[in-house]
Amino acid sequence: RHIFGAPTRFYKTGVVFAAYLNGHQSHFRMVGGMESARSIPHLAEQFVLMDKAALLRDPDHAAERMRRVLAVAGVA
Repeated sequence: RHIFGAPTRFYKTGVVFAAYLNGHQSHFRMVGGMESARSIPHLAEQFVLMDKAALLRDPDHAAERMRRVLAVAGVA
């Protein structure tokens, strides 16, 4: 439900973020910069929820990718 939260038109950002965390993509970039459609706190919550639900294929690798996203956002 978190990925599809309002504004729902940005759900694709969450889908791409999940794909990136699980190694299906080498980057977290989207056409038109849509990777920034969701806030860093929103993406962080998605990461936590995915971890709790055992949806991260390789949790250590996903954590490293999450750290990269946070560093780019200036949060690390």
